[in-house]
Amino acid sequence: MTGQDRFRLGIIGFGIGKIYAASFLNVKTYYPRLPAVELVGIATSSEASARAAVEHFGFPFATTDYRELLQRDDIDGLVIAPPNYLHYPMLLDALQTDKAIYIDKPLTNTLEEAREVVRLARERGRNAQMIFEMRFNPALQYARELIQSGRLGQLYTFRARYYRSSYTDPNKSLRWKASAEKSGTGVLGDLGAHVIDLVSWLVGQPEEVCAQLRTFIPQRPQGPVETDDHFILQANLPGGVFGTIEAGRLITGAQNGIQVEVYGSEGSLRWDLEDPNHLYLADRRMPEAERGWLKIPTMQRYPDAALPGGDVPAGMVRFHIASAAAFIRSTVEGQPYEPDLIQGLRVQEVIDAACRSAAEKAWARVG
Repeated sequence: MTGQDRFRLGIIGFGIGKIYAASFLNVKTYYPRLPAVELVGIATSSEASARAAVEHFGFPFATTDYRELLQRDDIDGLVIAPPNYLHYPMLLDALQTDKAIYIDKPLTNTLEEAREVVRLARERGRNAQMIFEMRFNPALQYARELIQSGRLGQLYTFRARYYRSSYTDPNKSLRWKASAEKSGTGVLGDLGAHVIDLVSWLVGQPEEVCAQLRTFIPQRPQGPVETDDHFILQANLPGGVFGTIEAGRLITGAQNGIQVEVYGSEGSLRWDLEDPNHLYLADRRMPEAERGWLKIPTMQRYPDAALPGGDVPAGMVRFHIASAAAFIRSTVEGQPYEPDLIQGLRVQEVIDAACRSAAEKAWARVG
């Protein structure tokens, strides 16, 4: 690790990697006490995307072989954000270095791979931060405070869903996401990982699930579609809490729609990514005439940020910036990562149980 005046970063992947590059470059603006990020190098799947990365962000070094980033001694942190099937081999290699690791979801394509990653990390005394940026939304952070403080009373049930219209056009190629070998699952691991993590973080880890997966468009320009377009999952949690988790990529009208609802004996709350700056709370202890939904503005309530202020609306990239800042802070201060590889494993356990449940048409235990 270099001196704390700068944090030298390498990135693998230039799909979602673009968002990560932009987010890290903005960390210092919002968190001036953290070191400035220097983009040292990028590894991409083609020379064309490598050139695009250099042109867009000014990387001084670009390669199509990610191992060249691992071998450099001028990189402190590594972002791993390639297609899903490459997470596992790249993580195994990265864990053999001393570089801090920031890994995209899902952790791996299979539960066996995820367990092996965690085993190797423990063996080497290493860890990594999972990229579950929705945790860094002030509204959801406040929701978690309310739940943990008992404001909702005994928890009854929940609903969490992620709807997008990304692939409503049957003539749009899914590329590698159509392949079960390369993608693992479809929306279950892609969009579902986000809401599974939120349920685990806000309410608790599912103990058993009953899932259905559907592929509504079985053929696209790239060929057969082997992965799910939509899933619906019922989940039982400790203490009798139960609810549903759902995601789909063919939802006309949806933009980037994550919705979370939690219901308890004393109150309820709900949040929507398309209205990200407000948390809605209903409290049974209020007078009967005032038990409707209270709209709580949460905006950019980041207590450790220098700007722009808690009364300024936040967007999704701002959640990524806060997540990147947490990664840098944990790395330079030697503190535990949150969320870490264990949470990535927990999400993978739910994904695995959902696949077993759908195949067997029965409830499946998680873990």
